[in-house]
Amino acid sequence: MLKPLILFVTITCCTFLSAKAQQTQIDTTGINVDSLEKEINAFLDFYDSLKAPKSYWLVSLGVGNTQFSVRNMALNAQQSATNLSFTPTIGYYDKSGLGITYNNYLLTEKGKTQLLQHALTLSYDYLKDEAVTGGISYTRFFGKKEFVNASSPYDNDVLAYIQFGKGKLKGGAMLGFSGGRYRETLQYLDSQTVRMPLTGQLVTQYFYVNDTSDVRVRDISFIPYLRYNLTFNGIGKNNYFSLQPSVMLLGAANRVTVDSKGTVRQRLILSRSRSYSETDAQTNSFNFQSVGVQLDAAWYIGKFFINPQLYLDYYLLSSKNKLSALYSVQTGFMF
Repeated sequence: MLKPLILFVTITCCTFLSAKAQQTQIDTTGINVDSLEKEINAFLDFYDSLKAPKSYWLVSLGVGNTQFSVRNMALNAQQSATNLSFTPTIGYYDKSGLGITYNNYLLTEKGKTQLLQHALTLSYDYLKDEAVTGGISYTRFFGKKEFVNASSPYDNDVLAYIQFGKGKLKGGAMLGFSGGRYRETLQYLDSQTVRMPLTGQLVTQYFYVNDTSDVRVRDISFIPYLRYNLTFNGIGKNNYFSLQPSVMLLGAANRVTVDSKGTVRQRLILSRSRSYSETDAQTNSFNFQSVGVQLDAAWYIGKFFINPQLYLDYYLLSSKNKLSALYSVQTGFMF
C-alpha cells in the first residue's frame, strides 16, 4: 500500500515540475518510471529494516521481593513472606520472537546471602501484528529441595497472554498453569489434655513429633487487564522513558495435596514411638481473589537501562491483611 502511494505522489510532483519548466524552455527528458520504481524499492527496503525486530542479549541485576514466579503476578500475590532477594539475569531474545532467560535467586536474610534457586525460562512473543500481539512462556525452577517461605513452591510455570489494541490503551488477558512438588520436615513438641479413666483428673501429656510431608500444588490463574503505554523523550541523545500503568483482576483455582509420614513418641525415657501415615487434599474453586495496580517504568540510555516495578494488591476475599505490595528494580545492558 505504501509503495503505490509514494510512486503516485512522486510522478505527480515530477509531472507538475516538468510542466512548469516547459513554460520557459522545451523539456526533452521524460520521466523514467522504471528507474524511479527501483529507487522507491530501495527506500522501502531501508524503511522496513528500521522497523524490523532485532536480536539482542540482556545482562542485568535485579533486587526485589517477588520469588514465586518470573512472570505470573497471580502466583506472586500468594506470597506470605517478602524477603529481599537479588536476581542476576542473562537472556537472549531472537528477532523471530523466541527467547531464553536464566535467573538466579540470592536470598538476603539476617545479614547473610545464599543461593536459593535457579529459573530457566523459554518464551515466544508474536509482535508482527500491531493490533493483536501474544505470547507464551515456560519457566522451570531448579535447586529447591526443602521448601522455605522465600522460595517458589512451583517447579513448572506456564503463562500465555493475548493483547488487543493499536493505540496507547490496550487490553488483554493472561492464562497460567503451574505445578510443583516439595518436601517439608518438621520436628516439634506437642501436647494434649486427657482425662484419667479412674480418677477423672485432667492430665496434660507431652510428645515429640517427627513429620515429613510431601506436598503437591496445582494452580490455574486467569488475569484480564488494561494497560496504558506512555513514552517520553529523555535528556540528551539516545535515551527515553516509558511508563506502563496497568489495572488487573487476579483469578485463580488451586489444589494442594499433602502426604504426611512420621512418628509420635511421648516425652518419657522408655516410651515407644508410634508411626502414622495420612493424606489430606484441599481444593479451592475458581475465584477472582484480588484487584491489582502495577506501575512498570523504564529508562533507556543507549544500551543501559533501569526498570523499576511496583505492584499493589487488594485482596477481595476475607483476610486480615487485605493490602500487600510487591516491588523490583532491574538494571543492566542490552546489546
